[in-house]
Amino acid sequence: MMCWPHCTSIFDRAAALRAVIRLASVSLVAAVWFAVLMPQVQESRAADDPSPRTGPEIYGGVYVFGSLAQNRNLNVGGEALPSTTIKNAAGGGFKAGVFPAFTGYVVGIEAESFGLGHEVKAPASMGASGMQSGHGTLLAWTTMVSLIIQYPGKLVKPYGGVGAGWSSSYLVNADLTKGAVTQTGTLRDTSLAFQYFAGVRMLVTEQVFVFGEYKYFASRYQWSGSLEPSLDFRTHIVAIGVGLSF
Repeated sequence: MMCWPHCTSIFDRAAALRAVIRLASVSLVAAVWFAVLMPQVQESRAADDPSPRTGPEIYGGVYVFGSLAQNRNLNVGGEALPSTTIKNAAGGGFKAGVFPAFTGYVVGIEAESFGLGHEVKAPASMGASGMQSGHGTLLAWTTMVSLIIQYPGKLVKPYGGVGAGWSSSYLVNADLTKGAVTQTGTLRDTSLAFQYFAGVRMLVTEQVFVFGEYKYFASRYQWSGSLEPSLDFRTHIVAIGVGLSF
């Protein structure tokens, strides 16, 4: 038991390293895509549109989604609670972004905020300090800023991106037990989060569009208290939405 803070620190560093590697890999692919295809895109747009737009493309939208969470063990007192389940759930959010003209409307910046909620339950098991268990409702509100790359088609615009931000989480109605120690109530944490995503926008009119998107989202929530609970949260998000482009 004396080892667990040190072990947790090693785990945190390993998780952070994996996140950096994922972000770097996606960024490298995006950079190669941009370098190879942007000249072709600009030539194609110039040939197809005799009077191309000169200002930035600005857009905003709202969406709903299903969140398919990975079952990762809740940690209590530095020990994983086996067989933790995280129920699939739903959520929603809004986003806004801009594609500057000098990038050929290929590279842009997007900001978004979204909320989700999941039931987390770890059944009773025998641990190093005796019986242990935990459950609660995870509610999280996240704000992200992403680098986004799109193919600027006239009607259909596939896109992909990678981003980072902050996720504020609450473990509501928490009931955690480890041996003779218990922790209850509502726990709060704000953690670094990252995501990568891909989707497609389709114009309905000159300004109105609909979109579908897949997103992989991750954040490590570390709540305070006598048992120092934590959850390495990972989820697959499938979203649909509607927006306006200017």
